[in-house]
Amino acid sequence: MEMMVVLVIAAVLLSVAVPSFTQSLTNSRVQAIAESIQSGLVRARSESINRNAPVRFQLVSNLLSTCAKTGAAGFWLVTQYTSITNPVNTRGDPTSACDKAVYTPPDQEEPCPATPAYSGTAASCQTDPFITFKSSAETIVGVTIAGTPTTGFSPPAFVVTFGPLGQLLASAEGAVPAANAAGVVFEVLVSPTAPLTGRNWKVQVSSNGGIKLCDPNAAVGNTLICS
Repeated sequence: MEMMVVLVIAAVLLSVAVPSFTQSLTNSRVQAIAESIQSGLVRARSESINRNAPVRFQLVSNLLSTCAKTGAAGFWLVTQYTSITNPVNTRGDPTSACDKAVYTPPDQEEPCPATPAYSGTAASCQTDPFITFKSSAETIVGVTIAGTPTTGFSPPAFVVTFGPLGQLLASAEGAVPAANAAGVVFEVLVSPTAPLTGRNWKVQVSSNGGIKLCDPNAAVGNTLICS
């Protein structure tokens, strides 16, 4: 009888604890992905200022040779353009080449130097655009990423390009994204994938290049409220 009572109590405690633990794990995962996207945008903006060159942030489907511009997967890349006046180049848009081997030494300055010799899978440093990226070893499970694309490509592209002053520039796909009524040009919602439930987060970029991580369900007056 005592053993049965213990088992019943244990079952009750598990029925309460397991859902709570699952939601806590989901909330942590959603927040981690949102913060990852935010950190990529912040890195892109700071690098554009430090390098005095256009720097591109883009969400991609994967980090393979088949990568496409899409936000659904949550992977991202930060890359550098060759010049402000010539943004359409192989060093600025790594689409379909996200598995490109990085040169040694990596992360070359602008303009590409003639020496030292490079190693890798491309002919010159012009095709070594990578500054940083979200590791392909990281998996995104139970998290949905959605938002308003910045370009009308198919699939819709999530691309933001920062200039030497941290301002927004036109990308290889076209003009600077138009701002909505709140002055937001780029917005991604990160949420638990149904039937999971939990807290949602948004990552926003404003028309002046400002980057914000916010809670779409925050009450008025809360510092985490979205624009």
